[in-house]
Amino acid sequence: MTEFTTIEKLAMNISPSYDAIVRYNGFVCLATMNYKGEYEAEIYEYVDEADEYAEIECRLSLNEKATIPFKNSGEAIKWCFDKIDK
Repeated sequence: MTEFTTIEKLAMNISPSYDAIVRYNGFVCLATMNYKGEYEAEIYEYVDEADEYAEIECRLSLNEKATIPFKNSGEAIKWCFDKIDK
């Protein structure tokens, strides 16, 4: 069974000081700091349309997760943008 999340759920589990959620070209990019102080990146795609639900309540499915760590959230988000733009 596929597990889904929402922007609302992602936002409840991040640190506003270090992590980032960015909507970009129909995707949601997530950068989070791990226990080592490195950043991880994930790309989610929308399962639901925003006209059916509030955008933060639309279901998201994990599309891709970076296999390498990043020095900061900016580099992690850039990785997401580069993957989406390919």
